[in-house]
Amino acid sequence: MTERAQTTEDPSARERAIRPDQKIGITMGTDHDTAQARSRHNLARHKGAGGTAPRRLRAAALLAGTLLLATACGTTNNGSIRTGGGYVSGGTFTLGVPVALPSANPYAANSGSGQMIFLNYLAYDSLVNENSRGTFETGLASSWTASATQASFRLRPGVTCSDGSKLTASQVAADLNYVGNPKNQYPWLGTLTPSVPYTATGDNATGTVDITTTSPFPFLLQTLGDVPIVCARGMADPSMLTTRSDGTGPFVLESAGPSGYTYVVRRGYTWGPNGASTSAPGTPGKIVLSIVTNPTTAANLLLAGQLSATQVLGPDAKRLVEQHVGQSAVEVQAAGLYFTEDPGQATSNVQVRQALVAAMNFGQLTEVQSQATGQPATRATGLRTGSPLPCAGASALTALPSAGPANAKKLLSQAGWTLTGKTWMKAGKPLQLTIAYEQANEEPLAELLQQEWTSIGASASLDLLTAQQLDALEQGDANFSVLLGASALTLPTQIEPEVSGPNVPKGQNVQEVSNPTYDRLAQEATATYGPKGCALWVQAENSVMQRADVVPVANQPVVLFLARNVQAQINSMRQPVPTSIKLLK
Repeated sequence: MTERAQTTEDPSARERAIRPDQKIGITMGTDHDTAQARSRHNLARHKGAGGTAPRRLRAAALLAGTLLLATACGTTNNGSIRTGGGYVSGGTFTLGVPVALPSANPYAANSGSGQMIFLNYLAYDSLVNENSRGTFETGLASSWTASATQASFRLRPGVTCSDGSKLTASQVAADLNYVGNPKNQYPWLGTLTPSVPYTATGDNATGTVDITTTSPFPFLLQTLGDVPIVCARGMADPSMLTTRSDGTGPFVLESAGPSGYTYVVRRGYTWGPNGASTSAPGTPGKIVLSIVTNPTTAANLLLAGQLSATQVLGPDAKRLVEQHVGQSAVEVQAAGLYFTEDPGQATSNVQVRQALVAAMNFGQLTEVQSQATGQPATRATGLRTGSPLPCAGASALTALPSAGPANAKKLLSQAGWTLTGKTWMKAGKPLQLTIAYEQANEEPLAELLQQEWTSIGASASLDLLTAQQLDALEQGDANFSVLLGASALTLPTQIEPEVSGPNVPKGQNVQEVSNPTYDRLAQEATATYGPKGCALWVQAENSVMQRADVVPVANQPVVLFLARNVQAQINSMRQPVPTSIKLLK
Protein backbone atom coordinates (compact mmCIF):
# COMPACT_ATOMS: atom_id res chain seq x y z
CA MET A 1 0.00 0.00 0.00
CA THR A 2 1.20 3.50 -0.80
CA GLU A 3 0.09 6.68 0.91
CA ARG A 4 0.04 9.77 -1.25
CA ALA A 5 -0.17 13.30 0.05
CA GLN A 6 -3.51 14.93 -0.49
CA THR A 7 -2.09 18.37 0.05
CA THR A 8 -0.09 20.65 -2.15
CA GLU A 9 1.37 24.03 -1.37
CA ASP A 10 -1.02 26.27 0.47
CA PRO A 11 0.30 29.77 1.10
CA SER A 12 -2.31 30.57 3.70
CA ALA A 13 -1.56 30.02 7.37
CA ARG A 14 -4.19 28.02 9.16
CA GLU A 15 -4.86 27.85 12.88
CA ARG A 16 -6.99 25.14 14.37
CA ALA A 17 -8.86 25.44 17.62
CA ILE A 18 -8.79 21.95 19.08
CA ARG A 19 -11.11 20.74 21.82
CA PRO A 20 -9.56 20.73 25.30
CA ASP A 21 -10.24 17.01 25.61
CA GLN A 22 -7.83 16.22 22.80
CA LYS A 23 -4.67 15.09 24.53
CA ILE A 24 -1.21 14.31 23.27
CA GLY A 25 1.33 11.76 24.29
CA ILE A 26 4.53 13.45 25.42
CA THR A 27 5.44 15.77 28.24
CA MET A 28 7.39 18.83 29.10
CA GLY A 29 10.22 18.42 31.59
CA THR A 30 10.59 19.64 35.16
CA ASP A 31 13.36 20.67 37.47
CA HIS A 32 13.95 17.04 38.45
CA ASP A 33 12.89 15.47 35.16
CA THR A 34 9.83 13.85 36.72
CA ALA A 35 7.28 15.40 34.40
CA GLN A 36 8.84 13.53 31.55
CA ALA A 37 7.26 10.11 31.38
CA ARG A 38 9.90 7.93 32.92
CA SER A 39 10.23 5.35 30.23
CA ARG A 40 12.73 2.67 31.08
CA HIS A 41 13.78 2.77 27.45
CA ASN A 42 16.68 4.98 28.47
CA LEU A 43 17.99 2.03 30.46
CA ALA A 44 18.77 -0.03 27.38
CA ARG A 45 21.01 0.79 24.49
CA HIS A 46 19.34 0.99 21.10
CA LYS A 47 20.72 -1.52 18.63
CA GLY A 48 20.49 0.36 15.38
CA ALA A 49 21.60 -0.22 11.83
CA GLY A 50 25.15 -1.44 12.14
CA GLY A 51 25.94 -0.38 15.67
CA THR A 52 24.90 0.73 19.12
CA ALA A 53 23.60 4.16 20.05
CA PRO A 54 23.54 5.84 23.48
CA ARG A 55 20.73 5.23 25.89
CA ARG A 56 17.48 6.93 24.99
CA LEU A 57 16.07 9.74 27.10
CA ARG A 58 12.95 9.08 29.10
CA ALA A 59 9.87 9.65 27.00
CA ALA A 60 11.88 9.99 23.82
CA ALA A 61 9.81 7.65 21.80
CA LEU A 62 6.80 9.61 20.92
CA LEU A 63 5.72 10.34 17.40
CA ALA A 64 1.99 11.05 17.33
CA GLY A 65 1.18 14.60 16.24
CA THR A 66 -1.90 16.40 17.43
CA LEU A 67 -2.60 20.09 17.77
CA LEU A 68 -4.09 21.61 20.86
CA LEU A 69 -4.97 25.32 20.88
CA ALA A 70 -4.37 26.93 24.25
CA THR A 71 -5.43 30.45 25.15
CA ALA A 72 -4.84 31.87 28.59
CA CYS A 73 -4.32 34.96 30.68
CA GLY A 74 -1.22 37.29 31.44
CA THR A 75 0.13 40.65 30.45
CA THR A 76 0.89 42.10 27.05
CA ASN A 77 4.59 42.27 26.31
CA ASN A 78 6.13 45.69 26.62
CA GLY A 79 7.58 47.38 23.58
CA SER A 80 5.19 45.69 21.16
CA ILE A 81 3.70 47.19 18.03
CA ARG A 82 -0.06 46.81 18.10
CA THR A 83 -1.81 45.74 14.93
CA GLY A 84 -5.41 45.30 13.90
CA GLY A 85 -7.45 42.20 14.60
CA GLY A 86 -6.65 42.09 18.29
CA TYR A 87 -3.06 40.89 17.87
CA VAL A 88 0.21 42.36 19.05
CA SER A 89 3.19 41.91 16.73
CA GLY A 90 6.87 42.36 17.44
CA GLY A 91 6.62 41.40 21.10
CA THR A 92 8.54 38.86 23.13
CA PHE A 93 7.32 35.40 24.04
CA THR A 94 9.20 34.11 27.10
CA LEU A 95 8.96 30.40 27.82
CA GLY A 96 10.00 29.12 31.23
CA VAL A 97 12.04 25.95 30.74
CA PRO A 98 12.38 23.76 33.86
CA VAL A 99 15.58 21.93 32.88
CA ALA A 100 18.99 22.83 31.51
CA LEU A 101 19.40 23.16 27.75
CA PRO A 102 22.70 21.41 27.08
CA SER A 103 22.96 21.88 23.32
CA ALA A 104 21.12 23.76 20.59
CA ASN A 105 22.47 21.34 17.99
CA PRO A 106 19.48 19.12 17.15
CA TYR A 107 21.76 16.25 16.18
CA ALA A 108 24.19 16.42 19.12
CA ALA A 109 24.39 13.37 21.36
CA ASN A 110 23.60 15.44 24.46
CA SER A 111 20.66 17.29 22.90
CA GLY A 112 18.52 14.43 24.15
CA SER A 113 19.11 15.29 27.80
CA GLY A 114 16.90 18.37 28.04
CA GLN A 115 13.96 20.01 26.37
CA MET A 116 15.50 20.56 22.96
CA ILE A 117 13.60 17.69 21.36
CA PHE A 118 10.52 19.89 21.77
CA LEU A 119 12.22 23.21 21.02
CA ASN A 120 14.47 22.38 18.06
CA TYR A 121 11.58 23.15 15.73
CA LEU A 122 11.80 26.84 16.55
CA ALA A 123 14.77 26.97 14.19
CA TYR A 124 14.51 23.72 12.22
CA ASP A 125 11.56 22.55 10.14
CA SER A 126 10.70 18.99 9.16
CA LEU A 127 9.53 17.55 5.87
CA VAL A 128 5.90 17.06 6.95
CA ASN A 129 3.61 17.91 9.86
CA GLU A 130 1.03 15.56 11.38
CA ASN A 131 -2.22 17.22 12.45
CA SER A 132 -4.80 16.35 15.11
CA ARG A 133 -6.68 14.07 12.72
CA GLY A 134 -3.61 11.93 12.12
CA THR A 135 -3.16 13.13 8.54
CA PHE A 136 -0.10 14.89 7.19
CA GLU A 137 0.28 18.51 6.12
CA THR A 138 2.96 20.28 4.16
CA GLY A 139 6.21 21.32 5.74
CA LEU A 140 9.45 21.54 3.80
CA ALA A 141 7.80 19.07 1.42
CA SER A 142 4.82 19.98 -0.74
CA SER A 143 3.93 16.37 -1.60
CA TRP A 144 5.05 12.88 -0.71
CA THR A 145 4.43 9.16 -1.11
CA ALA A 146 5.21 6.35 1.29
CA SER A 147 5.08 2.57 1.56
CA ALA A 148 6.60 0.04 3.94
CA THR A 149 9.97 0.17 2.17
CA GLN A 150 10.11 3.51 0.34
CA ALA A 151 9.24 7.17 0.76
CA SER A 152 9.63 10.15 -1.55
CA PHE A 153 9.34 13.85 -0.67
CA ARG A 154 9.11 16.74 -3.15
CA LEU A 155 10.53 19.90 -1.57
CA ARG A 156 8.54 23.11 -1.69
CA PRO A 157 10.16 25.62 -4.06
CA GLY A 158 11.62 28.73 -2.51
CA VAL A 159 12.61 27.26 0.86
CA THR A 160 15.76 28.93 2.11
CA CYS A 161 18.06 28.53 5.07
CA SER A 162 18.55 31.21 7.71
CA ASP A 163 21.76 32.33 5.97
CA GLY A 164 19.82 32.92 2.74
CA SER A 165 21.06 29.85 0.88
CA LYS A 166 18.63 27.54 -0.90
CA LEU A 167 17.67 24.27 0.78
CA THR A 168 18.58 21.42 -1.56
CA ALA A 169 17.31 17.87 -1.77
CA SER A 170 20.84 16.53 -1.48
CA GLN A 171 21.29 18.38 1.81
CA VAL A 172 18.09 16.92 3.22
CA ALA A 173 19.21 13.45 2.16
CA ALA A 174 22.59 14.01 3.79
CA ASP A 175 20.85 14.99 7.05
CA LEU A 176 18.65 11.91 7.04
CA ASN A 177 21.62 9.64 6.35
CA TYR A 178 23.55 11.34 9.15
CA VAL A 179 20.91 10.80 11.82
CA GLY A 180 20.40 7.20 10.69
CA ASN A 181 24.08 6.31 11.14
CA PRO A 182 24.59 4.93 14.67
CA LYS A 183 28.19 6.16 14.65
CA ASN A 184 26.88 9.75 14.83
CA GLN A 185 25.06 9.04 18.12
CA TYR A 186 21.86 10.83 17.18
CA PRO A 187 19.90 10.76 20.47
CA TRP A 188 16.63 9.92 18.73
CA LEU A 189 17.95 7.01 16.68
CA GLY A 190 15.10 4.54 16.39
CA THR A 191 12.61 7.21 17.50
CA LEU A 192 12.80 9.88 14.82
CA THR A 193 14.35 7.34 12.49
CA PRO A 194 13.17 3.90 11.39
CA SER A 195 14.35 0.94 13.45
CA VAL A 196 15.74 -0.61 10.25
CA PRO A 197 18.63 0.59 8.05
CA TYR A 198 17.77 2.95 5.19
CA THR A 199 19.39 5.09 2.51
CA ALA A 200 18.33 8.58 1.44
CA THR A 201 19.21 10.21 -1.88
CA GLY A 202 18.47 13.70 -3.16
CA ASP A 203 17.89 14.99 -6.69
CA ASN A 204 18.51 18.74 -6.74
CA ALA A 205 17.12 19.13 -10.25
CA THR A 206 13.68 17.87 -9.25
CA GLY A 207 13.86 18.77 -5.55
CA THR A 208 13.06 15.17 -4.64
CA VAL A 209 14.31 13.20 -1.63
CA ASP A 210 13.95 9.41 -1.92
CA ILE A 211 14.33 6.93 0.95
CA THR A 212 14.67 3.17 0.69
CA THR A 213 14.78 0.78 3.65
CA THR A 214 16.53 -2.58 3.71
CA SER A 215 13.46 -4.22 5.23
CA PRO A 216 9.86 -3.15 5.82
CA PHE A 217 9.10 -0.37 8.29
CA PRO A 218 5.49 0.86 8.38
CA PHE A 219 5.90 4.40 9.77
CA LEU A 220 8.36 6.29 7.55
CA LEU A 221 6.32 9.51 7.56
CA GLN A 222 6.03 9.56 11.35
CA THR A 223 9.79 9.15 11.73
CA LEU A 224 11.94 10.57 8.93
CA GLY A 225 9.21 13.02 8.02
CA ASP A 226 9.61 14.62 11.45
CA VAL A 227 13.41 14.96 11.62
CA PRO A 228 14.47 18.63 12.08
CA ILE A 229 16.51 19.57 9.01
CA VAL A 230 19.87 21.34 9.42
CA CYS A 231 21.35 23.35 6.53
CA ALA A 232 24.73 22.93 4.86
CA ARG A 233 26.78 25.44 6.86
CA GLY A 234 25.74 23.93 10.17
CA MET A 235 26.46 20.39 9.00
CA ALA A 236 29.89 21.48 7.80
CA ASP A 237 30.65 23.16 11.15
CA PRO A 238 28.56 21.47 13.86
CA SER A 239 30.33 23.44 16.60
CA MET A 240 28.48 26.59 15.53
CA LEU A 241 25.14 24.90 16.23
CA THR A 242 25.80 24.92 19.97
CA THR A 243 25.04 28.63 20.20
CA ARG A 244 23.62 29.53 16.76
CA SER A 245 21.25 27.93 14.31
CA ASP A 246 21.43 27.14 10.61
CA GLY A 247 18.00 25.93 9.70
CA THR A 248 14.79 26.45 7.81
CA GLY A 249 12.49 27.24 10.74
CA PRO A 250 10.55 30.43 11.55
CA PHE A 251 13.02 31.63 14.18
CA VAL A 252 16.80 31.97 14.30
CA LEU A 253 18.88 31.31 17.40
CA GLU A 254 20.63 34.57 18.20
CA SER A 255 22.36 33.67 21.47
CA ALA A 256 22.66 30.78 23.90
CA GLY A 257 24.00 30.70 27.43
CA PRO A 258 23.60 29.05 30.84
CA SER A 259 20.46 31.03 31.64
CA GLY A 260 18.66 30.33 28.37
CA TYR A 261 18.38 30.93 24.63
CA THR A 262 17.14 33.87 22.55
CA TYR A 263 15.60 33.52 19.09
CA VAL A 264 14.57 36.24 16.65
CA VAL A 265 11.80 35.92 14.08
CA ARG A 266 12.74 35.16 10.52
CA ARG A 267 11.12 37.47 7.99
CA GLY A 268 9.95 36.00 4.69
CA TYR A 269 9.21 32.58 6.15
CA THR A 270 6.13 31.13 4.40
CA TRP A 271 6.49 27.33 4.51
CA GLY A 272 5.17 26.39 7.93
CA PRO A 273 2.43 23.75 8.39
CA ASN A 274 0.16 24.16 5.36
CA GLY A 275 1.88 27.42 4.48
CA ALA A 276 1.97 29.12 7.89
CA SER A 277 3.93 32.37 7.77
CA THR A 278 5.75 34.63 10.21
CA SER A 279 3.93 37.58 8.65
CA ALA A 280 0.75 36.43 10.42
CA PRO A 281 -0.56 38.97 12.96
CA GLY A 282 0.58 38.35 16.51
CA THR A 283 3.82 36.58 15.59
CA PRO A 284 6.47 37.37 18.22
CA GLY A 285 9.54 39.26 17.15
CA LYS A 286 11.58 37.40 19.75
CA ILE A 287 11.36 34.16 21.70
CA VAL A 288 13.28 33.77 24.94
CA LEU A 289 13.82 30.38 26.57
CA SER A 290 14.41 31.18 30.22
CA ILE A 291 15.63 28.39 32.48
CA VAL A 292 13.56 28.41 35.67
CA THR A 293 14.09 25.19 37.61
CA ASN A 294 12.02 26.05 40.68
CA PRO A 295 8.29 25.48 40.07
CA THR A 296 7.22 28.04 42.67
CA THR A 297 9.40 30.69 41.02
CA ALA A 298 8.04 29.78 37.61
CA ALA A 299 4.45 30.07 38.80
CA ASN A 300 5.16 33.44 40.42
CA LEU A 301 6.84 34.76 37.28
CA LEU A 302 3.89 33.66 35.17
CA LEU A 303 1.41 35.39 37.48
CA ALA A 304 3.57 38.53 37.44
CA GLY A 305 3.59 38.59 33.64
CA GLN A 306 7.32 37.92 33.41
CA LEU A 307 6.80 34.58 31.67
CA SER A 308 4.50 34.02 28.71
CA ALA A 309 4.25 30.28 29.34
CA THR A 310 5.66 27.66 31.67
CA GLN A 311 5.00 24.18 33.01
CA VAL A 312 4.79 23.38 36.70
CA LEU A 313 3.62 20.41 38.75
CA GLY A 314 2.37 19.75 42.25
CA PRO A 315 1.09 22.45 44.63
CA ASP A 316 2.16 25.28 42.33
CA ALA A 317 0.13 23.84 39.47
CA LYS A 318 -2.86 23.56 41.80
CA ARG A 319 -2.37 27.20 42.80
CA LEU A 320 -2.44 28.34 39.17
CA VAL A 321 -5.55 26.31 38.47
CA GLU A 322 -7.29 27.82 41.48
CA GLN A 323 -6.47 31.29 40.12
CA HIS A 324 -8.10 30.32 36.82
CA VAL A 325 -4.91 30.64 34.80
CA GLY A 326 -5.55 29.16 31.37
CA GLN A 327 -3.83 25.96 30.50
CA SER A 328 -3.05 23.47 27.77
CA ALA A 329 -2.99 19.85 28.94
CA VAL A 330 -1.19 16.90 27.41
CA GLU A 331 -1.70 13.36 28.65
CA VAL A 332 1.00 10.74 29.15
CA GLN A 333 1.28 7.38 30.80
CA ALA A 334 2.52 8.40 34.22
CA ALA A 335 2.88 4.95 35.76
CA GLY A 336 3.36 1.44 34.47
CA LEU A 337 4.78 -1.88 35.67
CA TYR A 338 7.56 -3.72 33.83
CA PHE A 339 7.90 -7.26 35.16
CA THR A 340 11.27 -9.01 35.07
CA GLU A 341 11.02 -12.39 33.36
CA ASP A 342 14.47 -13.66 34.19
CA PRO A 343 14.20 -17.33 35.28
CA GLY A 344 15.62 -16.38 38.67
CA GLN A 345 12.59 -14.21 39.46
CA ALA A 346 9.18 -15.48 40.54
CA THR A 347 7.70 -13.08 37.98
CA SER A 348 9.13 -15.21 35.17
CA ASN A 349 5.91 -17.24 35.57
CA VAL A 350 3.01 -15.72 33.64
CA GLN A 351 0.44 -16.81 36.24
CA VAL A 352 2.39 -15.12 39.03
CA ARG A 353 2.42 -11.89 37.04
CA GLN A 354 -1.28 -12.20 36.31
CA ALA A 355 -1.98 -12.86 39.99
CA LEU A 356 -0.13 -9.71 41.04
CA VAL A 357 -2.13 -7.67 38.52
CA ALA A 358 -5.37 -9.21 39.80
CA ALA A 359 -4.47 -8.04 43.31
CA MET A 360 -4.03 -4.42 42.20
CA ASN A 361 -6.65 -1.78 42.98
CA PHE A 362 -6.27 0.61 40.04
CA GLY A 363 -8.62 3.16 41.60
CA GLN A 364 -6.42 3.50 44.67
CA LEU A 365 -3.26 3.50 42.59
CA THR A 366 -4.44 6.39 40.41
CA GLU A 367 -5.55 8.31 43.50
CA VAL A 368 -2.10 7.98 45.04
CA GLN A 369 -0.51 8.99 41.74
CA SER A 370 -2.67 12.13 41.73
CA GLN A 371 -1.64 13.07 45.26
CA ALA A 372 2.04 12.54 44.52
CA THR A 373 2.13 14.95 41.57
CA GLY A 374 -0.73 17.36 42.20
CA GLN A 375 -2.44 16.47 38.92
CA PRO A 376 -5.47 14.19 38.50
CA ALA A 377 -4.62 10.70 37.23
CA THR A 378 -6.89 8.26 35.41
CA ARG A 379 -6.49 4.57 34.77
CA ALA A 380 -4.28 3.94 31.74
CA THR A 381 -6.20 2.61 28.79
CA GLY A 382 -3.36 1.13 26.74
CA LEU A 383 0.37 0.59 26.33
CA ARG A 384 0.67 3.74 24.23
CA THR A 385 -0.52 7.30 24.77
CA GLY A 386 -1.18 10.11 22.31
CA SER A 387 -3.92 11.60 20.20
CA PRO A 388 -4.12 10.69 17.47
CA LEU A 389 -2.24 7.42 17.62
CA PRO A 390 -0.96 6.13 14.26
CA CYS A 391 -2.73 2.91 15.20
CA ALA A 392 -5.43 2.68 17.84
CA GLY A 393 -4.01 0.81 20.78
CA ALA A 394 -5.14 -2.34 22.56
CA SER A 395 -7.43 -1.80 25.56
CA ALA A 396 -5.87 -2.27 28.96
CA LEU A 397 -9.36 -2.24 30.46
CA THR A 398 -10.20 -5.58 28.83
CA ALA A 399 -6.83 -7.23 28.12
CA LEU A 400 -5.49 -7.34 31.68
CA PRO A 401 -6.34 -10.26 34.00
CA SER A 402 -9.61 -10.10 35.96
CA ALA A 403 -9.25 -8.20 39.22
CA GLY A 404 -9.82 -9.47 42.71
CA PRO A 405 -8.01 -11.35 45.51
CA ALA A 406 -9.89 -14.55 44.70
CA ASN A 407 -8.54 -14.60 41.14
CA ALA A 408 -5.06 -13.72 42.41
CA LYS A 409 -5.07 -16.71 44.77
CA LYS A 410 -6.43 -19.01 42.05
CA LEU A 411 -3.64 -18.02 39.66
CA LEU A 412 -0.93 -18.47 42.29
CA SER A 413 -2.27 -21.94 43.07
CA GLN A 414 -2.19 -22.81 39.38
CA ALA A 415 1.45 -21.65 39.29
CA GLY A 416 2.33 -24.21 41.95
CA TRP A 417 2.33 -21.96 45.00
CA THR A 418 0.75 -23.05 48.30
CA LEU A 419 -0.69 -20.67 50.86
CA THR A 420 0.88 -21.58 54.19
CA GLY A 421 -0.66 -19.45 56.87
CA LYS A 422 -0.56 -16.00 55.28
CA THR A 423 2.43 -16.63 53.02
CA TRP A 424 2.66 -18.24 49.59
CA MET A 425 5.34 -20.94 49.50
CA LYS A 426 6.94 -23.04 46.77
CA ALA A 427 9.80 -25.52 47.16
CA GLY A 428 10.21 -24.33 50.72
CA LYS A 429 10.67 -20.69 49.74
CA PRO A 430 8.26 -17.75 50.18
CA LEU A 431 7.01 -15.60 47.33
CA GLN A 432 9.41 -12.67 47.55
CA LEU A 433 9.20 -9.59 45.31
CA THR A 434 11.30 -6.47 44.89
CA ILE A 435 9.61 -3.33 43.55
CA ALA A 436 12.20 -1.04 41.94
CA TYR A 437 11.61 2.60 41.07
CA GLU A 438 13.74 5.44 39.72
CA GLN A 439 12.40 8.61 41.33
CA ALA A 440 11.71 9.48 44.97
CA ASN A 441 8.23 10.80 44.16
CA GLU A 442 7.29 7.31 42.90
CA GLU A 443 7.64 5.93 46.40
CA PRO A 444 3.97 6.41 47.46
CA LEU A 445 2.84 4.35 44.48
CA ALA A 446 5.48 1.70 45.19
CA GLU A 447 4.37 1.55 48.84
CA LEU A 448 0.75 1.00 47.84
CA LEU A 449 1.76 -1.84 45.52
CA GLN A 450 3.75 -3.29 48.38
CA GLN A 451 0.67 -3.20 50.63
CA GLU A 452 -1.60 -4.72 47.98
CA TRP A 453 0.74 -7.61 47.23
CA THR A 454 1.53 -8.22 50.89
CA SER A 455 -2.19 -8.44 51.59
CA ILE A 456 -2.51 -11.54 49.39
CA GLY A 457 0.48 -13.29 50.96
CA ALA A 458 3.52 -12.09 49.00
CA SER A 459 6.58 -10.51 50.59
CA ALA A 460 7.44 -7.26 48.80
CA SER A 461 10.37 -4.93 49.42
CA LEU A 462 11.14 -1.53 47.87
CA ASP A 463 14.32 -0.44 46.08
CA LEU A 464 14.97 3.13 44.95
CA LEU A 465 17.52 2.50 42.21
CA THR A 466 20.90 4.18 42.43
CA ALA A 467 22.88 5.37 39.44
CA GLN A 468 25.08 2.29 39.81
CA GLN A 469 22.02 0.01 39.71
CA LEU A 470 20.74 1.75 36.60
CA ASP A 471 24.09 1.22 34.92
CA ALA A 472 24.00 -2.44 35.92
CA LEU A 473 20.49 -2.74 34.53
CA GLU A 474 21.73 -1.36 31.24
CA GLN A 475 24.12 -4.29 31.10
CA GLY A 476 21.41 -6.83 31.81
CA ASP A 477 21.41 -7.10 35.60
CA ALA A 478 17.73 -6.67 36.53
CA ASN A 479 17.88 -7.75 40.18
CA PHE A 480 14.25 -7.01 40.97
CA SER A 481 10.80 -8.38 40.22
CA VAL A 482 9.14 -5.33 38.76
CA LEU A 483 10.21 -1.84 37.71
CA LEU A 484 7.82 1.03 38.29
CA GLY A 485 8.22 3.44 35.40
CA ALA A 486 6.25 5.06 32.60
CA SER A 487 6.15 5.44 28.85
CA ALA A 488 5.15 8.02 26.27
CA LEU A 489 5.30 5.72 23.26
CA THR A 490 3.00 6.39 20.34
CA LEU A 491 4.27 4.13 17.54
CA PRO A 492 3.73 0.36 17.83
CA THR A 493 7.22 -0.22 16.45
CA GLN A 494 8.69 1.67 19.41
CA ILE A 495 7.29 -0.92 21.82
CA GLU A 496 8.61 -3.88 19.85
CA PRO A 497 12.30 -3.85 20.90
CA GLU A 498 11.26 -3.46 24.54
CA VAL A 499 9.16 -6.66 24.66
CA SER A 500 10.82 -8.69 21.94
CA GLY A 501 14.19 -9.57 20.51
CA PRO A 502 17.62 -9.57 22.19
CA ASN A 503 18.07 -8.84 25.87
CA VAL A 504 20.35 -6.03 26.98
CA PRO A 505 23.10 -5.18 26.34
CA LYS A 506 22.70 -6.55 22.79
CA GLY A 507 19.12 -5.27 22.53
CA GLN A 508 16.52 -3.30 24.46
CA ASN A 509 14.64 -6.19 26.04
CA VAL A 510 15.47 -5.20 29.61
CA GLN A 511 12.80 -7.45 31.11
CA GLU A 512 13.87 -10.54 29.11
CA VAL A 513 10.34 -10.89 27.75
CA SER A 514 9.65 -13.99 25.66
CA ASN A 515 6.22 -13.69 24.07
CA PRO A 516 5.96 -15.83 20.89
CA THR A 517 2.47 -14.54 20.10
CA TYR A 518 3.68 -10.94 20.14
CA ASP A 519 6.76 -11.81 18.10
CA ARG A 520 4.69 -13.46 15.36
CA LEU A 521 2.08 -10.70 15.15
CA ALA A 522 4.61 -7.87 15.30
CA GLN A 523 6.67 -9.40 12.51
CA GLU A 524 3.59 -9.63 10.31
CA ALA A 525 2.45 -6.10 11.20
CA THR A 526 5.88 -4.58 10.51
CA ALA A 527 5.71 -5.77 6.92
CA THR A 528 2.33 -4.06 6.42
CA TYR A 529 2.34 -0.33 5.71
CA GLY A 530 0.49 2.07 8.01
CA PRO A 531 -3.20 1.56 8.87
CA LYS A 532 -3.48 -1.88 7.25
CA GLY A 533 -1.24 -3.32 9.95
CA CYS A 534 -3.06 -1.73 12.88
CA ALA A 535 -5.33 -4.70 13.64
CA LEU A 536 -2.24 -6.88 13.94
CA TRP A 537 -0.53 -4.41 16.27
CA VAL A 538 -3.61 -4.36 18.50
CA GLN A 539 -3.56 -8.16 18.76
CA ALA A 540 0.15 -8.06 19.54
CA GLU A 541 -0.27 -5.46 22.28
CA ASN A 542 -3.20 -7.41 23.72
CA SER A 543 -0.89 -10.38 24.16
CA VAL A 544 1.59 -8.23 26.09
CA MET A 545 -1.07 -7.15 28.58
CA GLN A 546 -2.81 -10.53 28.77
CA ARG A 547 0.50 -12.09 29.80
CA ALA A 548 1.21 -9.11 32.10
CA ASP A 549 4.59 -8.49 30.45
CA VAL A 550 3.89 -4.76 30.75
CA VAL A 551 1.01 -3.33 32.77
CA PRO A 552 -0.03 0.30 32.21
CA VAL A 553 -1.34 1.78 35.46
CA ALA A 554 -2.14 5.50 35.21
CA ASN A 555 -2.36 8.30 32.68
CA GLN A 556 -1.95 11.89 33.74
CA PRO A 557 -2.09 15.36 32.21
CA VAL A 558 1.00 17.55 32.16
CA VAL A 559 -0.11 21.16 31.99
CA LEU A 560 1.49 24.04 30.14
CA PHE A 561 0.21 27.28 31.64
CA LEU A 562 0.09 30.36 29.41
CA ALA A 563 0.10 34.00 30.36
CA ARG A 564 -2.69 36.38 29.60
CA ASN A 565 -3.18 37.35 25.96
CA VAL A 566 -1.11 34.46 24.64
CA GLN A 567 -2.12 31.74 22.18
CA ALA A 568 -0.16 28.62 21.34
CA GLN A 569 -0.60 25.14 19.96
CA ILE A 570 1.32 22.16 21.21
CA ASN A 571 1.76 18.67 19.85
CA SER A 572 3.74 15.63 20.81
CA MET A 573 6.93 16.91 19.22
CA ARG A 574 6.57 20.69 19.28
CA GLN A 575 5.93 22.42 22.56
CA PRO A 576 4.87 24.89 21.40
CA VAL A 577 4.28 24.71 17.64
CA PRO A 578 6.43 27.69 16.56
CA THR A 579 4.04 29.20 14.01
CA SER A 580 1.11 28.91 16.41
CA ILE A 581 2.53 31.33 18.99
CA LYS A 582 0.50 34.52 18.97
CA LEU A 583 0.47 37.58 21.20
CA LEU A 584 -2.89 39.30 21.76
CA LYS A 585 -3.91 42.71 22.97
